[in-house]
Parts: sequence; C-alpha cells; structure tokens
Amino acid sequence: MTTENREKRAAVCENCGAVCAVWRRPDGKIRPISSTSGCDCEKRALRVVDALGAPDGSGSSR
Repeated sequence: MTTENREKRAAVCENCGAVCAVWRRPDGKIRPISSTSGCDCEKRALRVVDALGAPDGSGSSR
C-alpha cells in the first residue's frame, strides 16, 4: 500500500471509546497504524471521525 492510495485519519472504537490513528483506504477499509491502539476489545469496531469527533462526513456546520 502506498501513501497515494491511503489517508491517515483518527478513529474511535464504538465498543470501548478508545481513539487511535488509522489508515483509510479508498475502498473504505480502515486499519490501525500501530499495534498499540489502546483498544483491547476482542472484536474492534473502529469508526473514522472528523476533527470534531463526529462520524466522518457528518460534522456540524454550526
């Protein structure tokens, strides 16, 4: 995977609330950048968030 086809984003685990840095691929798949993400969940449920913590693409325009 090259840097041209992925972007670095923040994600939160919907199970435990841990926040970590992830790579997001064009196909929508996300993968933690580090093996020490702070999430100890057996089955991670990572969701990419924007700079304000809202789900990616749904930030408030207030």
